[in-house]
Amino acid sequence: MKKTFIILIIISFISLFFNLHKKNVSPPGFSADEAAFGYNAYSLLKTGRDEYGTFMPLRLKSFGDYKMPLYSYLSIPFIAFGGLNETTTRALNTFLSILFPFIIFALAKQLFKKDRYGVVAALLFSLTPAIQTIGRQAHEAYLTVFLICLSLWLFLKSLSIQQPIYKISFILSLFLLSYGYQFSRLWLMFFLFLTVFYTIKRKFSFKYLLTCLIFILFLFIPDIVIKPTRVGNLLFLNNIGLGLQTAELRNEGGRRFLYNKLTVGLKDSIYKYFTHYSPQFLVSQGDDNRRFNYPGISPITISEYLLIFIGLYYLFKDKQKFRHLLLICLIISPIASSLAWIDISVARSLPLIVFISIISAYGFIRIKNKLFLAVIVIIYSIFCFYSWDFYFNHYPKRAAAIRSWQYGNWRMVNFVKNNYDKCDRFYITKKNGQPYIFLLFYLNYSPEKYQKQAKLSPPDEFGFGQVERFDKFIFQFQFNPSAQKTVFIGYPDDFNQTLIDQNKIKKIKIGTEEIFWIYENP
Repeated sequence: MKKTFIILIIISFISLFFNLHKKNVSPPGFSADEAAFGYNAYSLLKTGRDEYGTFMPLRLKSFGDYKMPLYSYLSIPFIAFGGLNETTTRALNTFLSILFPFIIFALAKQLFKKDRYGVVAALLFSLTPAIQTIGRQAHEAYLTVFLICLSLWLFLKSLSIQQPIYKISFILSLFLLSYGYQFSRLWLMFFLFLTVFYTIKRKFSFKYLLTCLIFILFLFIPDIVIKPTRVGNLLFLNNIGLGLQTAELRNEGGRRFLYNKLTVGLKDSIYKYFTHYSPQFLVSQGDDNRRFNYPGISPITISEYLLIFIGLYYLFKDKQKFRHLLLICLIISPIASSLAWIDISVARSLPLIVFISIISAYGFIRIKNKLFLAVIVIIYSIFCFYSWDFYFNHYPKRAAAIRSWQYGNWRMVNFVKNNYDKCDRFYITKKNGQPYIFLLFYLNYSPEKYQKQAKLSPPDEFGFGQVERFDKFIFQFQFNPSAQKTVFIGYPDDFNQTLIDQNKIKKIKIGTEEIFWIYENP
């Protein structure tokens, strides 16, 4: 036990290293979603209310997407201690990167009853780019996957050890999980199914099942009351393109019962579902969101992809007690990502990567041929090295990554801060994201003051609203060179028709990439 604990400490430091190394360089920016989590935590700390003045909200209205609030609530101690900044906003996931190897070890050991499976699973998890690159962000998927693993471990412990502490802890973990990320609803239903199944097998009492059922149904009440538009708009049935596609198919002679939004949408969702298991998605390409992946960064290595099949083979060959449970976890992990009409996502299918690590660890341990093991390790090391080298040294220099990370907003806000007193108005483009949240975040704008001004426009087709203005800031690019004491901040293409002498324009750049152009009329 002492030796295992020391090894886990070392793995924990490895996990922490990949969370912190060159974090000021990669990712090459700080996203609007991260700023929203941080500012809402700051607002809750100062006033007990979110940015819109809602007291202790069960959802964060934010951009109209009604984010789950747990990340912000749990970030409050870090922001209280270190102030509102990028480091404290991301500190929660940094802290979890230390704990994660222990919970992966505990879960794998509970599944397979031997330490070595847990150690290998924890190590694979700590080195996996798909997991760690999301953990370097203030992203709620990382926190939610931690809670899924914790809940599953507590559930298994309550099966093997009939003590109330594990059952109570399991229910409490479900409570936290329900406020983690949107795909947590799917996992709540999964845990309810498990409880029903093991109640039928007389592992749990009917009273405990009823308690879990009532509690889980209670956790769905906020969804019924608030009705978050972002979640509904992401469902494949609400895709405008799907409606156009089905209309075209019917105009070409297709029967309505064969070509409608439900049948065509389900067909596309099934294709997307199976794409999650493809080597193209898991090994070579990942998803198309450049904040979560980029060609050159493999979500997992080719070795792990091979070990999935070896692990599944031995799980069933050895008749492992929880082999069906792990298979079900693999099956349900991509569902949330598949039902959304936008491209498949590493973040929304992140539980899949975790269970791949656990199953791969089992396959690795069960291989007895030392030469084959050596080849697996060598291939794994090479591909893992290249992924991390690309992420640390090349990814932050790519234009697509820079723009996806909304780089330059902190420098833009710094300009605003230095010129705030001498200007009456700031016209700021809203083309790329939500500029208002960066001003609130980097200015540490008073939550009490902002709550009196906060107003969000109705949601667009993607489920997002816009803040049109607050204080001196107007989030439209309405260029008027004769306006006095006014600053115009836009992207280079915003100035294309203005005929302004570029020598009068300040430029925010990274390398040769120009992000913001700023024209000041004193």
